[in-house]
Amino acid sequence: MHYIIQNEPIFDMTSMRHALKGVVDQRGKIARLLKSGALISLRRGLYASRRDLDPICLAGSIYGPSYISFESALAWHGMIPERVTEIVSATIKRATSFENEFGRYRFIPIPKVVYPVGIHRITDSDLPFLIASPTKALIDRIAREPGFRSMADVARWLREMRIELPSPLDHAQLKECASGYGRPSINWLLRFAEKNQLTES
Repeated sequence: MHYIIQNEPIFDMTSMRHALKGVVDQRGKIARLLKSGALISLRRGLYASRRDLDPICLAGSIYGPSYISFESALAWHGMIPERVTEIVSATIKRATSFENEFGRYRFIPIPKVVYPVGIHRITDSDLPFLIASPTKALIDRIAREPGFRSMADVARWLREMRIELPSPLDHAQLKECASGYGRPSINWLLRFAEKNQLTES
């Protein structure tokens, strides 16, 4: 069991039962492993075996389907200067949040039709994880903003958020999400990007 824990960064209940095969009091054994620090609870029925894991790569296992987006992805891509205090993901399921030793995780629902647009898989980490492209992260974040009525509102919001736009923005992702999201803020972002030649040709 100790060997298995050392070589597997995350355990769900199925893999835990397999690792504890032959142990009569499995719940008691898990409780002792948690108390000793050999396991760390991520949420009910999900455990990590190491404390040196990058917190961002755990989000998709904690609640899925989901991908890192919003301020968390903007910060990861170097588009905002602020340090992010929680890991925020997009999901097609209901909104929820979890807190564990690695940090606070928040999951925000988005329309199912735009969910697969602009997702990147990162493999050079402790665990592979999904994250929004720079354009998709910007789209997901601005979609939460109400009251946009002009491109001036987009310019003001970008200044207030201190967002450094990637060059170029993905025009196909902007168009698809403007249609799928149905939010005025994204439509205005698309127009703003086109007028200022911020998209690829």
